Amino acid sequence: MKALVDNDILFKGACYGLLDTFVSPISVAGGSFGVLGAARFVVSKKITKKAPNKGAAAAFEHLATFLGRAAILEPTEDEQRMAAEFELAAQRAGLGFDAGESQLCSILIYRSTPLLLTGDKRAIQAIEQLLDSESRLVAVCGKIRCLEQLVLDVFSASPNTDSLRAAICAEVEVDKTLTICFSCHRKDGSGLDYAEGLKSYLADLQRQAARVLAS
Repeated sequence: MKALVDNDILFKGACYGLLDTFVSPISVAGGSFGVLGAARFVVSKKITKKAPNKGAAAAFEHLATFLGRAAILEPTEDEQRMAAEFELAAQRAGLGFDAGESQLCSILIYRSTPLLLTGDKRAIQAIEQLLDSESRLVAVCGKIRCLEQLVLDVFSASPNTDSLRAAICAEVEVDKTLTICFSCHRKDGSGLDYAEGLKSYLADLQRQAARVLAS
């Protein structure tokens, strides 16, 4: 398995119609993407609640197409136990670390998966802070790629960002960081501006999560 994909990326990618685009730099090397079994229901419910401007039907279809090619994963009892322990440690530390992210981390650890793709900044920060008390999370270090890294990877592979920016700016409420980085509230802008915006955001996040984020 090439990578695990969290519900946040599934939701945002489905709303933008960009799921395949987001994972394209990683999928070049082949291998399937893993998602939690509950993802179909959790993400579909979120799409219904926060329907994109283009309508929920298109997002549902895009999600279903991607999930049809993904490996559907169910945590084992050991993985569920580890995930619950991570959640409890995070709760005691006052950190945001939900069940989906904790389960994906435990699956990555038990099954030695190369990468976790996540759009949840709170979870990334929580994992970084929990490293000091949860030695099992050391196995996650350098294996997390955030949404903005994926978008920057796409940009680097193909500097023509017109279609990418159009999809993101058509749904300005889906992700505030990408809306800002792609200057969606301005008519002017350039590929260089967008890349610099992404790099600036990533530099800040990497300072906060230097150990867990992939380079």
